[in-house]
Amino acid sequence: MHDTEPIYARPLAAPGEPWDTAAVRALIGDARVVLLGEGAHGVDDFARLGDGLFRTLATELGFTAFVRESGFAEGLAVDAWIQGGPGEAEDIARAGITYGFGESEAVRRQLAWMRAENARRRADGADSPDAGARVPLRFWGMDLPGSSTSPVAAVRVCLDRIPAQDGDDALRRITDLGGRTAAAIAWDGLDDAARDRIRDGIAGLIARVERDGDDIARRSAATLDAFLAELAWDGEPGPYPRERLMADTVAGIAGREERLLVLAHNAHVRRDPLHGRPTLGTLLHARLGDALRVIAMTYGHGPVVSFTERSPRPFDWEVAVSERIPAPGTLEHALDPLGDVLVDLRAAPPALRAGITGTAAGAGIDPIADVATAFDAVAHRHRVSLVPGHLDRLRAEFGSGDAGTAPAPRDAGTAPTAEAVR
Repeated sequence: MHDTEPIYARPLAAPGEPWDTAAVRALIGDARVVLLGEGAHGVDDFARLGDGLFRTLATELGFTAFVRESGFAEGLAVDAWIQGGPGEAEDIARAGITYGFGESEAVRRQLAWMRAENARRRADGADSPDAGARVPLRFWGMDLPGSSTSPVAAVRVCLDRIPAQDGDDALRRITDLGGRTAAAIAWDGLDDAARDRIRDGIAGLIARVERDGDDIARRSAATLDAFLAELAWDGEPGPYPRERLMADTVAGIAGREERLLVLAHNAHVRRDPLHGRPTLGTLLHARLGDALRVIAMTYGHGPVVSFTERSPRPFDWEVAVSERIPAPGTLEHALDPLGDVLVDLRAAPPALRAGITGTAAGAGIDPIADVATAFDAVAHRHRVSLVPGHLDRLRAEFGSGDAGTAPAPRDAGTAPTAEAVR
């Protein structure tokens, strides 16, 4: 490589270690919002890479918030803990980070680091003239409540922040459908009258929050509105209600924080539409323009978790695992010969990008028309491992086959479709 050519590929930091500050600064410039995508949920390497990147962003580049694909309402308790509130990291993560992501030890280590960093900032800030040294780190969720299957967490937040009235306890009770799979099964078994009571109760609550609630209550109410919209969705064009909700939530958080890192699946963060529908990244790009950067995380080899429907019962899926071999034409196939690498796609030679028509997504492939439009950069791992226990937890939940005894604790979530848990 000639000295005059831009450096497009750098060694990727080891998972869990801070990323190289100069490389990160070169990638993100003055962007206030960085979207970090993961090519599959439940991959330990991705959780640790996200932790390492946020440490660099928070300590070196003035980022103050970490946002993840998890319930907004539940995330409020996580943030309270990293500000110094009571509890243990394991319990806080399990209850406050939905879709089961809080079961990851790497995620818990990140929360513990954020809490410790905030304590250090409080101690140092008392004697520091630098206001930036006193700005606390914040944690935010951006998603539907209850792992997209139960509204009760957002209902509770709303009710706790507006004047009480008769019927509030009944609303809490009828909207508590259980956790992830149990909630989906419960909703599936309700008659029309019971479903209407839940919808009408939530709609009435949203109206009360609009009248009497604060910003947190209104954002929680917005997650309930999107929850109802997802239930009513009939295939109309445009972004999914959940996608629009996440974009609106991130935009709102960006109005409160200095700079923020957002972690979600690659299918959400990509800047171009997916299957013709705008994504989180598409919607934020329209609002933020050059203030947005998008970094994907991919891998070449390692486990691929897939789901096969066994019956019409919600989440009655066979869970299988296979070994990934990068498919020709994919982003993973193009990058894997480089090893563990951080690639700036904007500076990469055309030969590297040529022929890339998709990126791996679970056992399938998501199409990409122009990879440098979809992502600004890619953090690629040659080989990855699952979060310890991830496969066993999925099989225990989805493999039950017994609607009455589905092992689904209400604080551990799973997305409502196989596509979402990929």
